[in-house]
Amino acid sequence: MNRKERRAQGASAPQAAPAMSAPFVQLFNEALGLHQAGKLPEAEERYRRALAINSNIPLLYNNFGVCLYAQGKHDEAIVMQKKAIALDPKMDMSHNNMGVVLNALGRHKEALEAFSKAIALDPMNYQAINNFGDSSVKSSLFEQGLKALHRSLEIKPDYVEALTNLGAALWGLGRLDEAKVHLRRAIQLQPDVAMAHKNLGIISLLQGNYAEGWREYDWRWLADKIQPKQHPKPIWTGADLGEGALLAWCEQGIGDEILHASMIGDFARLGRFKRLVWECDFRLATLLARSNPGVEFVPRPPVIGDPSDPRIFAPDIAAQIPTGSIGNFVRSDISKFPKHNGYLVPDPVRVEAFRQRLKTKPGEKLIGMSWLSKNAAFGSSKSTTLAQWAEILRTPGCKFVDLQYGDTEEERAALTRDLGITLEHIDGLDLKFDMEGLAALTKACDLVTTVSNSAAHMAAAVGTPVWTLIASGIGKFWYWGFDGATTVWYPSVTLIRQPEGENWEGSLKIIAERLRAFAA
Repeated sequence: MNRKERRAQGASAPQAAPAMSAPFVQLFNEALGLHQAGKLPEAEERYRRALAINSNIPLLYNNFGVCLYAQGKHDEAIVMQKKAIALDPKMDMSHNNMGVVLNALGRHKEALEAFSKAIALDPMNYQAINNFGDSSVKSSLFEQGLKALHRSLEIKPDYVEALTNLGAALWGLGRLDEAKVHLRRAIQLQPDVAMAHKNLGIISLLQGNYAEGWREYDWRWLADKIQPKQHPKPIWTGADLGEGALLAWCEQGIGDEILHASMIGDFARLGRFKRLVWECDFRLATLLARSNPGVEFVPRPPVIGDPSDPRIFAPDIAAQIPTGSIGNFVRSDISKFPKHNGYLVPDPVRVEAFRQRLKTKPGEKLIGMSWLSKNAAFGSSKSTTLAQWAEILRTPGCKFVDLQYGDTEEERAALTRDLGITLEHIDGLDLKFDMEGLAALTKACDLVTTVSNSAAHMAAAVGTPVWTLIASGIGKFWYWGFDGATTVWYPSVTLIRQPEGENWEGSLKIIAERLRAFAA
């Protein structure tokens, strides 16, 4: 979805008033000029000095809050907007700017309240109406968002922000072709509007239009305001490097990395570079190396800011590329997706050790379980609780083992205490950091049932059958496709989609029914 927060209403110049001394007005105007020139730290210093002279001007607090927000100082920005509102409750721009900060923090309920106040004060404030629509979309209130965004466009027909958000609202409603019309209109009006490009790319990938999808998805860095990896060599665009090596460097979360790893073999065989160096999450290095002989895997430092492994700067490296962009070269259409029974090879010794430790009775099935996503943006919409799986955990002929990363002790203890159900757990196995252990334990299972998280990716990557719950709304990721029970990325996956507007009860009942048949 559209993760870019709508811009706060621009900083404004003060109106002359008896309470404003000449030094104050000079500092305010200097701050405003620096702010509008993008010199934010310098502007902040002037705002603070102006505030020391006169702390009773609501517009000063508003502008200062906008400046702080632009620097990522969200908590301070909220304080400034609150002070502006306390001094002038009828200043709609401060209510709007308060909502912008809350929206950026994912506090959408509060953001909607702030935007509503701004709109009540000025029903023609198309920015606040657009922001209300954006926050509605981020809350999966797509119809509400759609209505607001149409209203914003009635007031300002060529408002690029609203067109981009309208595309996101229609995407959430499953009206993909309509969404693309509005995103293309936004791009026509403003060719460098990165979020419209990125969302157009994701929708195209969702629809299986991979050539357009990958091309537009390359705008993700600008759209999400993320700095790509700093490397002295240029981004690779497909040219033959001759004797030169190519560096591919990991990005995004561990699940995305596992997904991107499905393309390593085909990418390494392109023949346009002498060797492939692949920088990966340190947790995946040995697993990827075992699975892809001939590719050099270099672990990324576990702590952000620590020095990179010098091998990624080897003299023969001629170009570099983020791993999320290699689909441009090896997955440009549906025919380029190979059938596979898994492409990651767990340690066979550990697989067997887990099978022995969790030894099942004759005819009994070993079922891996994961029920929670900790994705910062969408985890809550993708997650269940362990207690919701109680009926499934009582399935005869099945033994269940915990695949959920993080500390699950409290939930497992409550399950045993309140319901008399025991979920097997491997003490000492860190399912967040020991990816080799997760891969081996997952391979030892006959089936995995999970929400959309890294456990789903790992099970699919090692070839274990996996039933995956797919959330409706914003928790639905492009690689799972828009509908249907399968995905071209993972042949062993069966998708169980949450109906729009419903909770997980129906989807979990489907798993319970299928599992009884599976275990029979």
